[in-house]
Amino acid sequence: MSEPITRRKILVDYRIRAAKCENCGRVYFPPKSFCNVEGRRSRMRLVDHFYEKGTLVSGSVIRVHTKKFDYLQSFLSGVIHFQQDNLKVPGRITDYVPPPEEVDVTEFIDREVVPRFRKTYTDGASGLIYYSSMNFSFEDDYYPFQEYKPIKPSGSKNEGKPGIVGYGVYLPKFRIKNDGQDVLGVMERGLPFADEDTTTFAVEAGKRALIHSAIDSRYVKKCFVGSESAPYAVNPSMSTVSQVLELGEKYEDGFFSGGIDSQFACKAATDLFIDAAALVAYPTFGGEYVMVIGADNSQAAAGDPLDYTVGAGGTAFIFGKQDVIATLDCYVPYTSDTPDFYRRDGEEYPKHGGRFTGIPAYFKHVGTAMRAVLKACDLTPKDIQYVANHSPNAKFPYQVAIEAGFDREQIEPGLVVKDIGNLYSGSCPTALAAVLDIAEPDDKILMTSYGSGAGSDAYIFTVTNEIERKRERSITVKEQIENPHRQYVDYCTYRRWKER
Repeated sequence: MSEPITRRKILVDYRIRAAKCENCGRVYFPPKSFCNVEGRRSRMRLVDHFYEKGTLVSGSVIRVHTKKFDYLQSFLSGVIHFQQDNLKVPGRITDYVPPPEEVDVTEFIDREVVPRFRKTYTDGASGLIYYSSMNFSFEDDYYPFQEYKPIKPSGSKNEGKPGIVGYGVYLPKFRIKNDGQDVLGVMERGLPFADEDTTTFAVEAGKRALIHSAIDSRYVKKCFVGSESAPYAVNPSMSTVSQVLELGEKYEDGFFSGGIDSQFACKAATDLFIDAAALVAYPTFGGEYVMVIGADNSQAAAGDPLDYTVGAGGTAFIFGKQDVIATLDCYVPYTSDTPDFYRRDGEEYPKHGGRFTGIPAYFKHVGTAMRAVLKACDLTPKDIQYVANHSPNAKFPYQVAIEAGFDREQIEPGLVVKDIGNLYSGSCPTALAAVLDIAEPDDKILMTSYGSGAGSDAYIFTVTNEIERKRERSITVKEQIENPHRQYVDYCTYRRWKER
């Protein structure tokens, strides 16, 4: 008995799979079990174009569409050619908003495009969300195209200390300014396009982490996705991420890997850093790597002061024991029942716990964890090169670090919130990534997360020489912030895309 059509589409569309006849070279999309020419003699092999780029060879602007695409309004659709297998597939150009006037589509022909994992449509408010990688962005919209080329690990294990072996950041192309004025230090923020959500952020960040680390996805045996804006209340983003990125050894149409979605407000991902490091160091685990992703389409009600600080995006880290770019040296958690910020089940937007928000919530937990981890490692602020704190805005993380004895030079590189907004579960991971982008071997980094409810996790990392070898495969946070193709939208568009 065949699998349901939804599952069959997932297996093809998530990775853009086609079938190639090894006898005559003909390629079929969707895949077929036999060649039209070779018949029973044909030997068919699946080919995958998820990590490749293609060329737009024809296109048209769709102005009138079925109801399921109402969220997009008008869009550019076309045919994409993957030259290597001479394969042509239909696709939609995402992150492009056609103007109301007539568009000369010929200006887009022959432009190179890259597959993007995005929402295709939903079955209403209570139905399934359908995703696909047959959505394409123009290659230069984000960052230079890089191939995914897994490399055999060198065997360097840093005296048995586990740590970060690679990371990837995904920030949307679209931005909104705070009316020319900063709000608590935040000048502008990123927002999702109409077809983006937390799961698509997680996939793109994980894809970048695999490219940066150059490890084979088969050896990633766990995936943790931390978020407070998951598309489903029941149904994990983690299983979608694992399916798309093919984490673990493949068996039939699944993979020998596991994981969970986690929730602890803004520290849902960073709380699992220590679990990931412990797992890869534990012989019974049986895997070499663990992926941890923090991603959010940060939510706030219209008119709420929080609405002027929230951003969107995600960051993924891969933990392992070989070819580590930053060892995890020390960890101290600090937790109390402090209801500073919450969202009841079924409520659309979170609420503030009044005066709890700054003191004793954020400042007490972050400050206490920072001082405790320094003491545990017998270090002083002068021994630390960079600080990366959770950033609900640009003033809180700066103030708490100054009070702990750090100076501006140690704090500023991690304050990317000024340009991207608060990414909630992705906030601290993205600040850490921005610091790793510029860190040198032997630098020490103090990262302290914060999650409402409330708790903080303080970590100390030491950068290794391996970071230089992998730097050519990284796309920095700064490069994405300063993306020359970024586009700014008005507040009405911002709210419409935010609430999809």
